[in-house]
Order: sequence, then C-alpha cells, then structure tokens
Amino acid sequence: MRTDADRSEKYTAKYVPTTVGLKIASRLAGMKSGFAAAASHFVAYDIQVQGILNDDGVMGISRAGYYNFAREIAGKEYRGSAGVALKADAVVLHTKYKAYGSDDGILKSVALIFGITIP
Repeated sequence: MRTDADRSEKYTAKYVPTTVGLKIASRLAGMKSGFAAAASHFVAYDIQVQGILNDDGVMGISRAGYYNFAREIAGKEYRGSAGVALKADAVVLHTKYKAYGSDDGILKSVALIFGITIP
C-alpha cells in the first residue's frame, strides 16, 4: 500500500514543467490540425455573417450578438446536431438573441446561412 509521501510524490511528478511540456509537445501537431479544422468551419460562417451585417448597415458593437448567434449555431452543427434538432436549437438561440435586443430579421437571415428557416 502506498504511503502519503508516495502519493504526494507521484502527484507532484505529473505537474513538473518539463513533464507537462513533453506531454503537450507530443500532442501539439494533432492539436494544431484540430484547431485549424474547427477554425475554418467557423470562419466561413463569420464571413457570410459579415456580408449580411454590411448589407443591413449594422455597425460597431452591435455586430457581436449576430456573430455569436451564428457561432453558437455553428458550434452545435460542428458537434453533430443536424436537421430538426439543429433547427430546434436555432429557434431557442433566436429567442435568446432577440431578448438581447438583436433584430429579428437579421437573426433570421443569419439562420438561413445554415439552411434554417425560423418561423
């Protein structure tokens, strides 16, 4: 049976900077490629949202809510939500962002990027 000193030593060894650095270094390539794949998914939607906001004359800080709305839908889509489930998620998010003061028409336009028609 291990003593308290043995347990403490094993725990401390896990968090030595050299050990942590080696673990991260061994996973770094996969982490970077995973991030790149996810980022390209979200950036494509951001560019489309930017076009909608430019067309509707949305300026400054007001843009943040619309980008976040799109990113939340994109996140759900990226994690596997699709079809009726994605539409249900989008309707809930539409209600949330409308309550934050976002324009209903612009939110609906953003949802159309994902092929979702919000009633």
